[in-house]
Amino acid sequence: MSTDIKIPEFDTKRIHLRGGVLTDIDPLDAFFSSDDSRYVGGPNPRAHTWQALCAGIGHWALRGFGLWMLTDKADGTVMGVAGLQQPDGYPEPELIWVIFNEFSGQGLAKEAVNGIRGFIAREYGITRPISLLYPEYKTVVKMAESIGAQRIEDIEIPDGLVPAWRHAEPGV
Repeated sequence: MSTDIKIPEFDTKRIHLRGGVLTDIDPLDAFFSSDDSRYVGGPNPRAHTWQALCAGIGHWALRGFGLWMLTDKADGTVMGVAGLQQPDGYPEPELIWVIFNEFSGQGLAKEAVNGIRGFIAREYGITRPISLLYPEYKTVVKMAESIGAQRIEDIEIPDGLVPAWRHAEPGV
């Protein structure tokens, strides 16, 4: 049995955003099994990466939104993952992003997040999503704040209270 899940695709200046596919497991696992993933719950074994890939795709079927693979428009290289997630028990959708270390420092996170903010505002009416960020992950916090995200009260999720930022409306 197969379910036809429609995952929208779009482009920013340098990034093609698309749904996950089976061949994404290797680049995802290279990141999520490394210490580089410590701020997003890692490192984890490959089986966890498989579950995360499946959850990222399944999110589209269950919530109508989800995660995109961030690929280089020029050659299709997977550079990270970003989008909206709302696991069970989250009070609202969360905008998340991960740029793999070999692509960091190029402004790709900001480009992807700004592209997604515009897309979700137009397509879903979500204009001010939250992001749950570790304050000690200063680079990510600084990037979020540089595009207008502001610290708000901690958000309650099943794991407890977590630090949260609210994004500004796109274009602000």
